[in-house]
Amino acid sequence: MGSTVTVAEKKHFLRWFLANYQLQSREAEMLIRYMMTRENVLRRVHFVENFRQLSRVIVVSTSCVSVAPFRYYRRNKPVSTDVEQAFLDLYQHPDEEVYVGLFFKDRANCNPYASVIEELGSSELEPAMKEMVALQADWIIEQSLRTYQRLKLMELVNAALDAGDREAFYHASRQLIEFDEVAESPVSTAS
Repeated sequence: MGSTVTVAEKKHFLRWFLANYQLQSREAEMLIRYMMTRENVLRRVHFVENFRQLSRVIVVSTSCVSVAPFRYYRRNKPVSTDVEQAFLDLYQHPDEEVYVGLFFKDRANCNPYASVIEELGSSELEPAMKEMVALQADWIIEQSLRTYQRLKLMELVNAALDAGDREAFYHASRQLIEFDEVAESPVSTAS
């Protein structure tokens, strides 16, 4: 997590939230109250703004907004509106992370809500996304290194030309040509 919110802060926020807002779903309110009473569950609860691509997400709406009352997302399963299914999953898997998205009036300007929002770090990225980021980083590093190596070879060619050294020019030119041929071949990244 980018920022850590304590169990006490989460519990305090949920008490405030339930005291100030009425949920569209009575069952969702009971689920939130259940989370508040279980520290082992609340420790794994993370309030987030962007919950796409996360493994387990609960979305709850208050009566002052026109958003679906309750949704439960579980990786590789269809979206559910069944609060009982979410409750059973929390009960059976209390050690798994759960991400909560809340929809209520003025949430964008709500300081208590902002104080519990957690930014996602790279540890929350899906493994495939992590792999893609790693591959992109490797490619960028490889391209930067190749650009640097080519620049150094060009400097050798130019230095040989400036010095009038025909032998050094031919040698540096051959190296540059070979370098460019390897760069153009389809298996050039297998080094």
